[in-house]
Amino acid sequence: MRTIVCDLTRAALEELGIDFDEAVCLEELRAAHGCQGCFGCWVRTPGACVIRDALGDLPALLARSDELWVFSENSFGWVSADVKRALDRCIPFVRPEFRIVDGRMHHRLRHDRTPELSVWLWSPSTEAERACARHLADANALNLGMRSAGVRFVTDPLGCGAEGDSPAAGAPAPSAARVPALPRRIALVNGSPRGPRSATAHLLADLSEALGVYARLAGVAEPELVEVACRQAGADASGLAGCDTVVLGYPLYVDALPSGLVGLLGDAARLLAPGARVYALANLGFYEAEQILPSFSLVEGFCAAAGAHWAGGVAVGAGGMVLPVATTPRMGMLRRSASEAIDRMIAAILSGADAGTILARPAVPRWAYRLAAEAQWRRLARESGADLGATP
Repeated sequence: MRTIVCDLTRAALEELGIDFDEAVCLEELRAAHGCQGCFGCWVRTPGACVIRDALGDLPALLARSDELWVFSENSFGWVSADVKRALDRCIPFVRPEFRIVDGRMHHRLRHDRTPELSVWLWSPSTEAERACARHLADANALNLGMRSAGVRFVTDPLGCGAEGDSPAAGAPAPSAARVPALPRRIALVNGSPRGPRSATAHLLADLSEALGVYARLAGVAEPELVEVACRQAGADASGLAGCDTVVLGYPLYVDALPSGLVGLLGDAARLLAPGARVYALANLGFYEAEQILPSFSLVEGFCAAAGAHWAGGVAVGAGGMVLPVATTPRMGMLRRSASEAIDRMIAAILSGADAGTILARPAVPRWAYRLAAEAQWRRLARESGADLGATP
């Protein structure tokens, strides 16, 4: 059985003349909600999304599929915000508990079937974007228990060809920075679907508070801070206008940026002043902070498209610990790694410099983090009377 997910209309898909059994097209994607980050699909209705719309049964559809074909416009080196909405809603296809593959943490599989994942990206792409897309396709396949058939790049959505058919679009020529040497207006973007209840919100609040303290200690003008939220598609990006610095806060979502943030960046590319500095502050539920790094390539692709300056980011591992330890001392054992990483990025922000790549590794061993996280999932499932391993 072949299932297609695409940001083409159903009529345009049918023009391709490709055989398929099931398809989720632009009409369904635009009518569906983005993932809300509630994890009800794991602990209340395991294997099925609690949102009953056009994407509610997508995980069950994948469980019946032998092939998953994804057609999407290239968006900074991965899929469009519309297609990413569907990928985000695939979370219940796997279980919340963990497995270790090649020394790294991934989710346990819910189904025995292992569909083959094939991706087609249309519209021009740079070599850096192509490398990013290949990496993310392999990462998605690994975490979802699929087999990666790679990525093909085509000229237009109705074309079909081998890799290399689409001419690479060169990155914009560097322009003279038209932003102040030191930050004056900083946008703090919360890209988490959970909004103010998220680990991302806590990390951004920590950065905001500490940034003000360090600015006063250094005797420099305290920058204006602008909060921008993008829990779902269509978020207002106007707050980014006039910002010389942007901090993108987000949780790693199906190995990339959440769909709402992808959509916001599409609008932001037209709002940012050339040379604006962009930093990332990301976290993930897996233990290894290194798994976040490919998503930084997406942000770098956005910067190239927007004429902005990629200034590096902080990757926080074991993000499931962020909120449970939020009330402990900032420089105590449990928060020290993330706090020190944030402080290093603040130093770069206040001086208008690059932060590089900063990894915030957990203070507890992996086995302890895994034990605590899985105990939490089992407790929540028991309270809902649910079976974590259900296969609807």
